[in-house]
Amino acid sequence: MKNFILIVYFAFFVSGAQAQVKHRVLTSGHGFQKIVLLDENKKISWEYIVDGQCNDLSMLSDSTILFSNVSGAKLINLKKEVLWEYKGVPDTEIQSVSPIKNDRFLVMQNGNPAKLLEISRSGKIVKKLIIPTNKDEPHEQFRNVRKTKNGNYLIGYFRGGKVCEFNGRGKLLRTYSIPKNANAYSAVRLKNGNTLIACGDAHQLIELNKKGKVVWSITENEIPGHPLRFVAGVQRLKNGNTVICNWGGHGHKNEQAQILEVTPNKKVVFEINDWINLGTLTTCQILDDIGKMEKGEIYR
Repeated sequence: MKNFILIVYFAFFVSGAQAQVKHRVLTSGHGFQKIVLLDENKKISWEYIVDGQCNDLSMLSDSTILFSNVSGAKLINLKKEVLWEYKGVPDTEIQSVSPIKNDRFLVMQNGNPAKLLEISRSGKIVKKLIIPTNKDEPHEQFRNVRKTKNGNYLIGYFRGGKVCEFNGRGKLLRTYSIPKNANAYSAVRLKNGNTLIACGDAHQLIELNKKGKVVWSITENEIPGHPLRFVAGVQRLKNGNTVICNWGGHGHKNEQAQILEVTPNKKVVFEINDWINLGTLTTCQILDDIGKMEKGEIYR
């Protein structure tokens, strides 16, 4: 009987060890000034010094890395060679860049006026839309902007408590209400048609259905031991879990995990909590989630 108990215990232990969640992660953030690749043991395997502040990045299917740095946006390879670059004009900020179909990059240039740009790899501006703002200061206008599969644009207003959806011609189609004190950092259209919104200093993450009703959320102190601070970049994984960049700025350094993966029932199954080697992280990509960013197959 004792041997049977020991065998069961050993099997349970091995099963638990095998079930431990591991990820390769690409990450950066405002105040960190590096882009890093973390291996499955959460160790830095590659790094790149950012000239500026990186609040948006993506790894493409060919392992090149696209990122913004406030003054512009770049595409580099793992040899750290610059393959593409867009330089913002004076008195603007580039806080968002993402790969889209047809070998283009979507750039949000905060400024007066604010311009949403689709730029080819050759550097040609293929499309330019003027986006209305509610703040004159470029830093207070927009963060991560995304294009949906049907060709619309999801644009969160960093000050103003709203996310707007525009069509391909720049016409406002819909406004999604979020908490008034929220910094709409990122809005992601999910596979099921819902919209996942990171609410910044409102310390919460919300998911809205097609009618704009909150169907899932995480509030500041809802997960014991894992307070949400400034909720920044997010990713919905194929397994249904959600990855959250829990930025530690505005007085919250060293207080919480920088990246969390939570299940639909809000259990933490993976975290990055390393304030020695990493800093305040606002953007990340889980690299083992199957799909291509440039084809809209990664929901972040």
